[in-house]
Amino acid sequence: MKKLFILLSLLFFSVAAAFAQNEKPPCPTLAISGGGVTNPGEQMMFTAYLGGDTADLNIRYRWTVTQGKIIEGQGTPSIKVDMTDPDDLNITATVEVAGLPAGCPNTASETGSVIIEYRATLIDEFGRLSGVKVRARIEAAYRLPNTPPRSIIYIMNYGTDKEIAAREKQLRRAIALLKYDASRITIVRGGGWSPNGAGVWTKFWLVPPGAENPQP
Repeated sequence: MKKLFILLSLLFFSVAAAFAQNEKPPCPTLAISGGGVTNPGEQMMFTAYLGGDTADLNIRYRWTVTQGKIIEGQGTPSIKVDMTDPDDLNITATVEVAGLPAGCPNTASETGSVIIEYRATLIDEFGRLSGVKVRARIEAAYRLPNTPPRSIIYIMNYGTDKEIAAREKQLRRAIALLKYDASRITIVRGGGWSPNGAGVWTKFWLVPPGAENPQP
């Protein structure tokens, strides 16, 4: 009986030891901080944090960003991103961590924002032209690539009242013939002074949402 008890005890401890060896280690927690709000031309920082026991793990980091350029820290827990020429209001940084126990979540993301100050941009200007050529200018303005959504074409005409009236007639006729959305066009009078010195003169401005209209 005593021998049986000893055998059962040994069996119990061996099974317990086997279970202990096969028990999956807990997964470290992964999170990212940083981003925030920055201005164009400034740098944005993101930092990955691993919580839990990672002392015996061979941790490696790989970062990707949706825009901007990683200028420092690739392969480390923290990166700096250059936001000199942002394409969008938001940037998302994602880190992929290699070396974690099998089955553990190994990616995390964080988003930051860029303050973009939209401004009106002069896209065309011209003097006396035929109706056909004015129509071509209107068509080019409507088809301008990379135009922010809901932008308007702000047209400012200079010259005498008679000259401006004739130019406005050309512009409206061109828009009607091309069957373009007239709500995207604003036509204003810039006054009798002409940047060209004499004769009618027209400026096309592209005004994105949030930008102030240009002044004569």
